[in-house]
Amino acid sequence: MTPADGTAGSTAAGGATEGRPGAGAGRYVVLGLGNRIQGDEALGALVVEALDRPDGPLATLPDPGAVEAIDGGTVGLALLPLIEGLDGLVVVDLIDGGREPGTLQDLDGTLLLRRDIVMGVHDLGATELLATLQLMGSMPRRVRVVGIQPMRVSLGTELTPEVGAAVPALVAAVVDHLRTWQKEDGSDG
Repeated sequence: MTPADGTAGSTAAGGATEGRPGAGAGRYVVLGLGNRIQGDEALGALVVEALDRPDGPLATLPDPGAVEAIDGGTVGLALLPLIEGLDGLVVVDLIDGGREPGTLQDLDGTLLLRRDIVMGVHDLGATELLATLQLMGSMPRRVRVVGIQPMRVSLGTELTPEVGAAVPALVAAVVDHLRTWQKEDGSDG
């Protein structure tokens, strides 16, 4: 996992620093957003941890070394150098779309840039990042924002049962996007 401050660190899913093959056809990032001490808001960080294990779900991809899992926390625009010009970006965060708590939501990231779509406050970090990438001309080729409708965002370090129960489906959706993109880009598998 790459720390959000950009310092060198373990990148179990990120290729070169762990000696994994990563010179495939593309470069992909899973970016988890949120605050680890705000209950359901910890979703992004917890999903990155699950993906980042050496024997985790990313190991099933055609080129796992081409994927970097980043815990972006609440850093905001300082994440830009880590996500510009990618072949694929999956942002994982809470998405408050007014649905039942625990509902999985999988959105085309470019839709967040439309002014007529208003989501909850939790998508503001992703929207700000994507809009800035677009202005810079560094928008990833593909962007998905995958999240879960929160039950509660309050002081605490545990996900609510509703959100926790939806995490396996969210992880599967993230891996499916990455697998599809890698196959489209010519990675073996």
